[in-house]
Formats: sequence, structure tokens, C-alpha cells
Amino acid sequence: MERRWVKDKNIAEQEFKQSLPSAAGRTVKNELMVTAREGMALSPAQMQFNKLMKQLETVRVKYHREQNRLDALAAHCAQELLPLVDAIHRVNFQIVTEGLAAWKTIKLTARRRKALADLLCDKAYEVIADSSGLTEVEVGQMKHLLEELEDPVSLEETKARQEEEFDYLRSLMQGVAQRAGVKLDLSDLDFHGDPAEFERKLKERFDAAMREAQPEPSSSQSPSRKPTKAQLEREKKQQEVEEAKKRDLKSLYKQLAKVLHPDLETDQVRKLQKEEWMKRLTTAHASGDLRELLSIEMEWLGVEASNLTSATDEKLKVYCTVLKEQIAEMKRQAHFLMDQPQYAVLHRFANRLMGFIPNLTHQKKDLLKDIKNGTEILNRLQMGGADRSRMINHWADDHARKMREEEDDDEMYFF
Repeated sequence: MERRWVKDKNIAEQEFKQSLPSAAGRTVKNELMVTAREGMALSPAQMQFNKLMKQLETVRVKYHREQNRLDALAAHCAQELLPLVDAIHRVNFQIVTEGLAAWKTIKLTARRRKALADLLCDKAYEVIADSSGLTEVEVGQMKHLLEELEDPVSLEETKARQEEEFDYLRSLMQGVAQRAGVKLDLSDLDFHGDPAEFERKLKERFDAAMREAQPEPSSSQSPSRKPTKAQLEREKKQQEVEEAKKRDLKSLYKQLAKVLHPDLETDQVRKLQKEEWMKRLTTAHASGDLRELLSIEMEWLGVEASNLTSATDEKLKVYCTVLKEQIAEMKRQAHFLMDQPQYAVLHRFANRLMGFIPNLTHQKKDLLKDIKNGTEILNRLQMGGADRSRMINHWADDHARKMREEEDDDEMYFF
């Protein structure tokens, strides 16, 4: 007898699993749609309910499809592309290290020496900013390298340029505020201190200036207008909807627990189904999740013969409100799906301007090409000789030109 019961239970579990909708996207079952009774048409509330159920399932399918696509892309990036990125970072680390050795040993003019040091500093900052594939010791070596390369004279020049830029921006902000009729004084702000403290003080000044610029409310101003009859009706209707949504959770839980308790079911398939319902019901009740409770109730109504068809229009209107919220929430989640932590790896390879992910095969080819080019440069640096000297001089001259162009652009900007 016991063996037969076990066998029946196993069969029931298989039948129950087969009856479950796929996780990739559940289709709308006829049982969860309101069907018209013989000789009768659907009411507006029933038609709206069916329409919203279809919309919800369409949004769910799209969401799960996009989720599956991003899962596949993230797995591909982690397995195929990230190791290549790490390899590029290691090559760049070695190039900067060998470049420092060349900077110390090769005879260079003062202009080339300064340009090469600036170039190596830029590359070292890039390595530190994105150090995947490197050890903490190697990152520490890059920081020590910066200390060696940063010329005190160059640091003073950078500091003076930053102060000049800040003075210009400060005068610009004060001028804009003055033209808008707002008195803003930023003369005593020092941007060399703690950035968070500087940002806090700047915000305080703006807020204080805006408060002073706002006119005092006049006592002669007429009081606010009384709400119209239409506004009162809308508020009353909205309040009724909110009250309907906030039905007593405990009462609803008891009602559903009474009909969904698996111990009261003799059919094995239905028993397993009710066990799943009770798990969800208990979780929803514990978290006070009305939306999930209503969702379980709707599912139960749909499975229980024609109970959904016999649901009142008032109850269906409440369900329609919940469905609209679910649709809006699902769309919001789909829109920000790529921002979830598990897809952080995709942001490295996504187009920063447009947000889409370019062809990963092409990206892999580009990464392999970067590794090849970097390795060739590293080999030339490590071999030494005249070829290394020519390459170092070329780097220094090219970067010196870029530095002059940037200085010219800065002068034009401030002019």
C-alpha cells in the first residue's frame, strides 16, 4: 500500500511539473481570463481585466526574453572577453614599467623627458583606474612609479592651472546668478580641501541665495481656491480605490488559507499545487504584500472552474488597478534591467553613448588585436638598442605635440 502511494505521488509530481508554465515567460491561460457566459456579453470591467492580463503577460515574456539575453551576454563576456581585458592590463603594466626604465636610462632632451614622463603618468593612472588582472602589489608599483615621475615643477604648474580654471568657473557662476537676480558669493571657497565638504558648502550657498531671492508671501494674496466638484469626485474615487486595495490582509489571508490548505486536498496533483500556493501565500502575508495575495487569489479563482467569471465588477476593478501597477512596475524593471549588479560586466563593453552592446565577436577581435600590438611594443622595449630609443623618442615627440595642442586649446577657452 505504501509503495503504491509513493508511486502515485511520483506520478502526481510529474504531472504537476508538466502543468507548470515555463519560467521564460508564462502565457495567459484561458482559466485566468474572464469568459462570457452563454448568451451574455462581457462587461466593460471584464473586458478591461482580460486586456490587462494579456498586456501583463506580454510584458513578462519580453522581460524574461531580455533577461535571458543579458544572462547569455554576461556569461559570454565573463568567459571570453574579461580574460582578454586582464591580459591587456598586464601588458600595459609591463609597458609602463619598461617605459620607466627607458626614461631613467635613455639620454633625452629636457622637452622629450618631460613629455615622456607625462605620457607614462597618464598610462599609469589608466592602469590604476582599471586594474583588473593585476595584483595589489602591482597596483602599488604603479603608484610608486607616479611618485617618481611627477615633477614638483609640473605639479605646481598643474595646481596653478586648476586654480585659474576654478576662478574662471567661480566668476562665471556668480555672473549667471547675478543676472538672474540672485546674490551669490563664492569668494571664500577653497577647492583644495575635502571634495565632499566643498560640495556641501557650495550647495548651502546656492540654497541660501535662492531662499533670499524668493519674494516673501504677501498677506494680501487670496487664499487657495476651493477644490471643484470634479476634483472632489476624483479624490473620492481615488480614496475608494485605495481603500479597496488596502483590504484587511489578515482577512484575505485567512480566506485563501482556508481554501488552499493542502491537507484538505485528496487529489495528489491538486495537493502539490496547493502546497506551492501556500508557500507563496505565507511569504506574501509575512511581508504584507497585497499585490501577491491578490495575484494568488486571481490564480485560484481562475483554476476553480468559473469563479473568475462570477467575480463582481467591483472586485475586477480592484484587480485591474493591481494589474496596471504590475505592468508599470514590470516595464520599469525591464528598462533598468541592465543596471542590476549581475550585469555590471556588460557596462565595460557597452557603447557608452548609446547604451547598446556591440557585436561581441568584433569586440573579441579588437581585444586580441590590442594584445598583439601591446605585446609587440613590449618586446621592442625589452630588446633595447637603437629600435627602443627610436620608439621612445617618437612617443615623446608625439605626446609633446599633444601637450602643446591642449595648452593652445586652454588659452583659447580662457580668452
